[in-house]
Amino acid sequence: MTGSRYVMRISLNVLNHMGLYLYSNTPAVLAEAIANAWDADASRVDVTLDTSAMTITVQDDGVGMDLEDINDKFLYVGYQKRQGAGEFRTPKKRKPMGRKGIGKLSLFSIANRISVYTKKDGAQPESFLMDAHKIRAAIEAEDPSTAKEYGPEPVPFDGKIVADIAGHGTILKIGDLKKHRITSATSAGFKKRIARRFSVLGAGFRIFVNGEEVTFQDRGYFHKARFIFQYGGDYARHCANLDSDTDTSRSMKYDRPFRFDENGEEDRNGLHAIEGWIAIARRSNDLDGENREDNLNKITIVVRGKVAQEDILKDFRLGGMITKYLFGEINADFLDEDERDDIATSSRQSISEDDPRFGALKTFLRAELQHIWTETNKLKEKKGLERALQENLPLREWYDDLPKRLQPRAAKIFAEIDKANIDEDRKKDFYANGVLAFERLKMDTAVEMLDSIDESNLELFLRFLADVDAIEAANYREIVNERLKVIQKLQGCVVEDARERVLQEYIFDHLWLLDPAWERATQYANMEKRIQSVLPDSDANMRTDIRYRRVAAAHVVLELKRGSRRLAKTDIEKQLRKYIRAVKEELKKDQEQTELPVEGICLVGKLPMGWEDSNERRTDEDSLRPHRIRIMTYDELINNAESGYAKFLEATSSTEKLNVLLDRIRKYTPEDAGGELPVSEQI
Repeated sequence: MTGSRYVMRISLNVLNHMGLYLYSNTPAVLAEAIANAWDADASRVDVTLDTSAMTITVQDDGVGMDLEDINDKFLYVGYQKRQGAGEFRTPKKRKPMGRKGIGKLSLFSIANRISVYTKKDGAQPESFLMDAHKIRAAIEAEDPSTAKEYGPEPVPFDGKIVADIAGHGTILKIGDLKKHRITSATSAGFKKRIARRFSVLGAGFRIFVNGEEVTFQDRGYFHKARFIFQYGGDYARHCANLDSDTDTSRSMKYDRPFRFDENGEEDRNGLHAIEGWIAIARRSNDLDGENREDNLNKITIVVRGKVAQEDILKDFRLGGMITKYLFGEINADFLDEDERDDIATSSRQSISEDDPRFGALKTFLRAELQHIWTETNKLKEKKGLERALQENLPLREWYDDLPKRLQPRAAKIFAEIDKANIDEDRKKDFYANGVLAFERLKMDTAVEMLDSIDESNLELFLRFLADVDAIEAANYREIVNERLKVIQKLQGCVVEDARERVLQEYIFDHLWLLDPAWERATQYANMEKRIQSVLPDSDANMRTDIRYRRVAAAHVVLELKRGSRRLAKTDIEKQLRKYIRAVKEELKKDQEQTELPVEGICLVGKLPMGWEDSNERRTDEDSLRPHRIRIMTYDELINNAESGYAKFLEATSSTEKLNVLLDRIRKYTPEDAGGELPVSEQI
């Protein structure tokens, strides 16, 4: 025997593995100490973090311990708290959180010296020190395979500590911390982590950290909930920022079934019951934390008021992004019934995966997550549409006029636009494009109705044709707008060589820069080779690049000259006429339709010689016109294209109802309605 009046009966090797290395973080260790206070029927627990002494003190006003309790219960690792027939309760009718008396060993995971001061009503105070250094020395000195006794050292129980305990209770003073620094910022962090580890906070059991009470709000996440699904309790009262249902003006909280059978199937009379909640955040990054422990994107399993498994969400693979928005807490006391086997793993931080009870819980939660996924997508779709219609009055007017059968389809696209976190200015363009797409959908729907149109509803037919014209005009305006953006980008190339190089790469496949009528040019590589093969060798030195394109109304030969070269009009004309003749000869060989004209265009960096004189230029251009030859500079090409398309937009800006609507959507601000419209929160 050790000679000490306190005796821990445990294999030192067990203590080495299950105490010194049992837990990985300080909050988890403190949770075990607080759980012991709960089991001792404490109504208050005070955790004090002393930054100067680098100690942590956990004090409770529980029943305390006498010498017999210390030796036969506290120091007896493996002591069964829940003994006797039926389900065990404490004198205050609490379900104990502890089961095997192992949790106390977790203190050695973070510290080397644990001082215990305790007093029970009617008994003398007891106090002793457990020293991890001496435990290690005993392990090294003795055969670890045999059971040994370790005798903690008695320590003085001074008057201040007696006064602090005030009749009954226990104080744990945790010192000589292992690489765990306590700073002024630690207190708030501990409050948050302790709050997240217990669901029994409130009346009857209060926890304080450095004098400040730990509450549910210290969890620091309820405000992140947008929708909440509840199981057997009202947790929505903690969530200040839940979306409201526009139809009912009620918070979006949903009560779900909370009982299920041993197979995990929903059953109102089922053997198993849970309580808790699963919430949806507004943004996935709302759940990010500074470290893995602070990450909120998880569903915690709580048993008897204390976290039993940090995260069960990771066990589910739903195949969708919705999981990144989920967080929650499920209380499942049925996982720890006295008459059933212990379901906790040896680390006490997770649950045995192969236990049928845990399997039933996972089956039930998997079905719930599928339901939440479906419902959340519907809710986001609804709120996304509401936000779009609140933000943009012209869009709302259009939507209200949309046929009812098409409105659900519109809701999907506008919800997706809203979820995409698009810049507000660009979002208006997306709204306008969505409207145009649905106008096209209306036209497609109308086509299906043509068979039913006769003399009696001719007006409907004429209105349908007008819609087709309006949509085509609006579509073309969209094309023109995009082309103007391209032209403006080309204009932004202030360096001539850069602008010409970009044009040379772009223009052959976008002949609309030369003529708006040349919408879809077709390339014939064989024709280009054949044309080039019949050109005289002397001409090859003059060529920078030459291409052939077929457009709707002509065959086009396009030649690009180097920007630094300046040629005479006669040289350019001579060369282009050869190209035109070559194309015509090749077309005859292929028996192509020769009635289509062949046009020759030459783009140059500098005007031909003499064209500084506008009269001479006009004369030369008149002489080229009969031969269907045009000469222009790169700058002129860009400026002419910009001018032509801009004039089209100006001419059609106020003549088409649909165009007016799209412009109103793009340019709308709340001030247009005489003040700000109510806008829902970011979703």
